[in-house]
Amino acid sequence: MKKLLHTFWPLLALLAFAAALYVFSPRSSPPPTTSATPASSSAPTALVSKTENPSLDPTRIPRTPAASEPRTRAQEFGTTFLALLARDPEVALAYVRTLPPGPERAQALIASLDALSRSAPDRALTLARELVRTRDEANLYSLLFDRFARAELPSTVQRLAAVPPGLPRENALRALADVWATADTPAALAWAQTLPDLADRTPALETTLHNLLSRDPLQAIAAAQKLLTGPALDRIVLASLQTLTATDPQAASTLIPLLPPGETQTFAAVAVARALGAKDPDAALAWLNTLPPSQVQRLALNNILTEWVRRDETAPAPYLEKLPPGPGLDAGAAHYAGLLAARAPARAIAWAQNLPHESARQAALVSAASAWAQSEPAAAMLWASAQPTGALPLAGLTGPFSYWLLHDAPAARAWLDTAPLPPETRAQLQPK
Repeated sequence: MKKLLHTFWPLLALLAFAAALYVFSPRSSPPPTTSATPASSSAPTALVSKTENPSLDPTRIPRTPAASEPRTRAQEFGTTFLALLARDPEVALAYVRTLPPGPERAQALIASLDALSRSAPDRALTLARELVRTRDEANLYSLLFDRFARAELPSTVQRLAAVPPGLPRENALRALADVWATADTPAALAWAQTLPDLADRTPALETTLHNLLSRDPLQAIAAAQKLLTGPALDRIVLASLQTLTATDPQAASTLIPLLPPGETQTFAAVAVARALGAKDPDAALAWLNTLPPSQVQRLALNNILTEWVRRDETAPAPYLEKLPPGPGLDAGAAHYAGLLAARAPARAIAWAQNLPHESARQAALVSAASAWAQSEPAAAMLWASAQPTGALPLAGLTGPFSYWLLHDAPAARAWLDTAPLPPETRAQLQPK
């Protein structure tokens, strides 16, 4: 799920093209001046002979130094190439064929096929099959099929047959599905379900449902559970829950226990916990009790506590003090002590020291000391080293000392050399 946003086509594919076309568009700088310098003898004869204006000679497209800023190189190359493309598209295409893979070829290819697709879409598609070589260049199919679909859907569906399998076809399908779903979601969904190949059907369905979830996340979840499996299902469910959480966290919270254990449930639970904790801590805690004791429940509690402390830094204390001993209390006490220590270290330590259960007390003290050390490492370390033997685990010393080393290594080392610490503790604190 970490790569969730990168797996949805619309945003990244279009952003990639927008960025490329942006640096490729002509700027307000003057057009290239005519040069009297003869063309290089190594230039392809066909390119030179078809270019009447020497300033549009593709052999004179500038090669700025590699050390130049990439945006500057792209602008200089793009400005001259666009002039060539406007003057003689066939010469421009011939020039594209001579370029090695890289940013300049990608820019020239995007501009050439983008221009051609407006007047000769089928030829643009044929050339895409011939010229697209890399994964980045395969994003051209998103651009082409977005344009085709906006012009006419039936012919765009027919053109899918000309797209090679793999990423080019997936990009084309997603572009078509997105345009179609924006105009008529039920029709797009019906079409996507008729695709016989699972490799085609899955991206078309996912993109259509992704379009739907912004308007009706509950319907998108219901449809995804019927039509999708695996990672595509997880992505739609999580994105739908995130949308629902932003508008109705209470409704989203009722769906979390229904999800199978795994990353989707964990991410969704964390999002719901934050939203409910910020809006209504009591409702958030009531919902928390519907989750089985697990890592998900502990993460949800931590996120509720984070939002709760923002509203009232003392309010979570009575709730935590009533929890039964165990991993849930230890994790919650540690998280709350760290949050409180970032604001009021003395108050956090006093609260932690009064916890009756030893494991929760020690977890809270370690967390408070580490949080305190982020702003005052020397003070936190001096307090930690002064605690009675056994009152604080070694982590209560190593955390503050590591922050002190980062903040002021000479002072931290000098203190360690003379600190009244047991030899084994000094050895473990010694920087490696």
